[in-house]
Amino acid sequence: MDADQDGRRPGFLNRRGLLMGAAGLTLAACSPKASGGGANTLKVSSYGGNFEEAMSAHVYPVFEKATGIKVESIAQPAGLQFLLQLIEANKAGIAPMDLCISTAVDVNRGRKANLWRQRDPKALPNLGNLPWQYVLSGPKGIDGVGALGWFLALVVNPDQIKTPIDTWTALWEPAYRDAWGLAGAGAGPIFDITAKTYFDGPATLDTEAGILKVINKIAELKPNTKLWWESEGTMQTALENGEVKGGVYFADVAATLKASGTPLSIVFPKEGAVMDFGSWCQPAASTKVAEADAFINFMCSPQAQNLIARKVNAPPLIRRELLDLTSEEFNRVSSEIPPITTNYEARARHLDFMATNFTKMISS
Repeated sequence: MDADQDGRRPGFLNRRGLLMGAAGLTLAACSPKASGGGANTLKVSSYGGNFEEAMSAHVYPVFEKATGIKVESIAQPAGLQFLLQLIEANKAGIAPMDLCISTAVDVNRGRKANLWRQRDPKALPNLGNLPWQYVLSGPKGIDGVGALGWFLALVVNPDQIKTPIDTWTALWEPAYRDAWGLAGAGAGPIFDITAKTYFDGPATLDTEAGILKVINKIAELKPNTKLWWESEGTMQTALENGEVKGGVYFADVAATLKASGTPLSIVFPKEGAVMDFGSWCQPAASTKVAEADAFINFMCSPQAQNLIARKVNAPPLIRRELLDLTSEEFNRVSSEIPPITTNYEARARHLDFMATNFTKMISS
């Protein structure tokens, strides 16, 4: 799980590289691992690298055996360029793939461009396994169904900070001056962390007045923040060389760094870690509706979600009680503590306001 070239992830910071090694690709460069097309095939694009390889090796074959539908796996590029190219292809009646993974922000962007096909929930009996926040709907109906998630947790260098920490409030404590690396994207996870820790949760971000209250609280972090990072790779380097003592970082990448020898404790604070996720979406130009329904329904099943946790090392999205994971297996990729939810609707309405005022606060 190595950092990608541009160090960005979708959602808060364009998702790429622990899952993907294809950040520089264009849509035209996508090619399925299997070929042949046909009525009983489905072209599925997903974040490349470790994720796509693990899905191809461990999950897709189980789906193929259960349904007889052959998956043609495509490593999906990251970033806005991919979405814009997909929109243009769809307008021309071309579907480079039948399903792709899209973040909530890009689901909304694609929705405005009439990119996505709507799903009939009657064709997805396993849809009820997902908590409501992982099923995305527009005015015309469901157009995104949760595929995989990733956590942003509190990471700490135990060689530099000896006292155990179990709360996000530690970020604000005067004892940790110049200690932290915090995600510095203009509408990033620090909004959700602050809203949950000190205010009324995600709903605080519904109004501009609430956003300003959150930004004022974030401003109190400035003395304690040594690095406001946007590139995931920048924070990785800072953790590896001890430039920062900890901060907010992706739990999966932190686990990889820890396994490779970087001294790190990965903390899911009592308020919860922040969870972001990608969704299965179907370009409207794709005609493989029944096959896509079968695939999405399978991916919402306990069988598939257990495999994703065990073999893909991604947190399962369906309800915990439906899984047969041991506590050790579950806690290796997730947490029993309910996650901090991300207010995507607030970002859709107030993104420019959030980013502008955050930047103004940082630079003042």
